[in-house]
Amino acid sequence: MEALAMKRTYPVIVKRGRRRFGAFAPDVAGAFVVERTLEGALRRVRETVAESLRLMGEMDIELPEPDPEVARALARVTDPTAGLPTDPGVRVLSVEVEPGEASPEAQDDAPSPETTDGREVWRETFVAVMGATADGYSGQAPDLPVCIAVGDTMEETRSNMAEAMALHVQGMVDDGEPLPERRLTPAEALAQRSERRESESADGNRGAFAELVTVEVHPPRPQARRLDAIWRQARRNEAAFEADCAIRAPLAAGESWGGAYAADLLYADGVWHGRIAEWQDAIETGETREELRRNLQAAITRALLESIAEDGTIPLPRRTAESALAERCLRSAADGDDDFPDPDETVEMIPVEIEAPRIAGAS
Repeated sequence: MEALAMKRTYPVIVKRGRRRFGAFAPDVAGAFVVERTLEGALRRVRETVAESLRLMGEMDIELPEPDPEVARALARVTDPTAGLPTDPGVRVLSVEVEPGEASPEAQDDAPSPETTDGREVWRETFVAVMGATADGYSGQAPDLPVCIAVGDTMEETRSNMAEAMALHVQGMVDDGEPLPERRLTPAEALAQRSERRESESADGNRGAFAELVTVEVHPPRPQARRLDAIWRQARRNEAAFEADCAIRAPLAAGESWGGAYAADLLYADGVWHGRIAEWQDAIETGETREELRRNLQAAITRALLESIAEDGTIPLPRRTAESALAERCLRSAADGDDDFPDPDETVEMIPVEIEAPRIAGAS
């Protein structure tokens, strides 16, 4: 078990919603909490980070190291002296995590156990089908859905496939899912692959082979279930915080409204691309920035009219130019970019106006 031999310090982002605070540690998956007070959010996120790391250590999962690039980006986007607009709704703090106490080992019964190196394990065997691809090698386990691996060489693919199968089977056991009883033989797996590839006008079984892979399985681990519960709760917390931040305004027929939405801009391959965060799938393009601006205005107007027709409300702008730029800086740092985005080229406020006759006509 990997222990927390020393204190670890992780940066924490705290965002203020309408009624609650959302806090999360970018370096630790699943550490997203929502509380009514700033103090409560900081306490909860520290507890969640500590518990997540303890569980990962008990499961021999490599603990995440605080990413210095994330800390550097956070410092830039929250420091008014750094030359970038800062987001007043975001605070960046840090939490220290102490070593945690180990939880009791799992006591669940396991089928056909035997002792190996002092641990109770049993073995399961499944077939793996591997073969050459256009740029390397790949493998899959047909009895284990979405269990695949790739590699530059066949030996690397074999090793990756065995590791993927072991993780997949252990995950099923940890989640309480039954393992497949009816399992394909190598000959059946190759025949199935051939039929599928022939139906896809592929080259059948050219260079493919199948072999049995045996993996060790440990009794169900309560740590895995608890860690999965933490991650699922984090997703629910994030959705609840997003809903808390999303302000909707009623707009009846005959009324009008005007405002501006922050757009993320990107110029690539000779074309401008734009996205509005309030509508994640609303991505527009234009050959010129002016054309992109017009297309974004039209897309926002359509989305607002659809919202009015659906429930009589519209989503008000959630981001300022400063908060949009802060998000871009964080993404750039996560991608390893040394230079931060130019505010004049990457963020623009798109003004829109909804007129009363159009609202009435839309309904």
